[in-house]
Amino acid sequence: MMKIALISDTHIPTSLSRLPDVLLDQIADVDAILHAGDIVSNGVLDTLNAIAPTTAVAGNMDPPEVAAKLSDRELLQFAGRAIGLKHGHQPHGVQSHYIGQPYDSPSMTVFFELMSTQLPGADIIVFGHFHRAVITHWNNITFINPGAVSPVHGACSFAMLELGDATNARIIDIAV
Repeated sequence: MMKIALISDTHIPTSLSRLPDVLLDQIADVDAILHAGDIVSNGVLDTLNAIAPTTAVAGNMDPPEVAAKLSDRELLQFAGRAIGLKHGHQPHGVQSHYIGQPYDSPSMTVFFELMSTQLPGADIIVFGHFHRAVITHWNNITFINPGAVSPVHGACSFAMLELGDATNARIIDIAV
């Protein structure tokens, strides 16, 4: 069984001064960490890499010194699954059609189509940007937004993905 922590939207130090201890305690035994962007400080990646190998992508709020070290998307292989990682922001003219809509809204189809096109072959797509956690399925792809570690919109969360004979994903709420 492989355990992967899924994290997004840490916004450190603009929203939090550092990663919460409750998060660090809960991910202490993972095999890998995926960060879906809006990291804001390279120190976040140093902290996460000290726990487990970390792959991150740039988000729309990442400053040049962070974004320069990251791709805007990654396609990774873990335990026989192709996992796509992308922050999720799209051009404003496109985003305006679905931003703020519930994940089950018909307008979100545009987002799911874009992400699956941008990460071809992904069985699982991990994204952030919306600061709203979800695990949902669309066209045989599992989409996971772990939510935001930063309390920008209230709730704080991350996700845990377990890969073995089955795929198990769950959202974990944290208090910061």
